This record gives sequence, structure tokens and C-alpha cells, in this order.
Amino acid sequence: MMLILQVGIFIVLAGITYQDFRYRGIYWWMFPILFILLVLNTLHASSVELMLSSALSSCFFLGIQLVLLMAYLSLKRGRIVNIFSGFFGLGDLLFLLTITVVFSFLNYLMFYMISLLIVILLSSFRVGKLQGKGYKIPLAGYQAIFLSILMMLQWQFPRIYLHADEFLNNLLVYGN
Repeated sequence: MMLILQVGIFIVLAGITYQDFRYRGIYWWMFPILFILLVLNTLHASSVELMLSSALSSCFFLGIQLVLLMAYLSLKRGRIVNIFSGFFGLGDLLFLLTITVVFSFLNYLMFYMISLLIVILLSSFRVGKLQGKGYKIPLAGYQAIFLSILMMLQWQFPRIYLHADEFLNNLLVYGN
């Protein structure tokens, strides 16, 4: 059963990656499918309470990030800015909301920040070459790749558990 869930997750993540890189858009129905698969996968090793607590905290954090982004862009432009018209894709938001069930809150923060930094670095090379051509960054596509890699690492190394903070705490505090 777990193998079927894992294969299903990878298929959906691969579809999200392909669509975001190819079309800069993702079919909406992929997010509920991914959400269901991720919930079932997470519940295999975690409790409903822990998953919901982490997911709600992560959603709250994401909401604050979006409000701050909107406030910054609105102040910069002197008018209220809709961040979903050219700054941040709805698919990116849906992806970030969908994956909240995979991570503990601390792991979600780390995934969010590190993946954004890597995406900025990878995209900076490409944007420089395509200056003035309206290049849009496939954020959800890149993050789907990173999530796939993390999940493969978790399945290969059970000590790495994305829905608990012990491994990350030990790594950050003690270096092991």
C-alpha cells in the first residue's frame, strides 16, 4: 500500500513539475489528488492531531508571508497590488498549501526558505539571459522537484523524518 502511495505522489509531483516548466500553469485537480496522497502517506507514521497542528501553523506562516509581500509591493507601487497578477502564481500558493501536511512546522519553514533561495539562484541565471521577455519562474515546479528529493531521502534514510523536528534540531544544534 505504501509503495502505491509513494509512486502516486511521485507521479503527481512529476506532473506538476512538467506542467509548470512547460506551460507555467498546473491543472487545479492535481492539488486535491496530491493532498489526499500526502495526507494518507503522513498519517501512516504520524497522528492526525500532529499533522493538523503543523499544517495550520504552516498555513498561518504562509498567510503572513503573502500579506507582507502584498504590503511591500503595494507600498512600493503606491497602490494596492494583487500579488496573484504577475508576482505570485495561484498554482504556487496551492502547492505550498498542499504540502503543509508533509512537514512539521520547523521543517516546513526550512523547506520554504531553502527552496526559495535555491530557486532564486537557479532562476537568476536564466532571467539574466531572458531579460525583458516576461520570464516567469516555475516555483511550484522547482519545489516539486525538491520535495521529491526530500521524500526519496526520507524513504532511504528513516532517520530523516519530515513530520518531526528531532532530526533537524539535532542537525542544527549538535551537527549530527
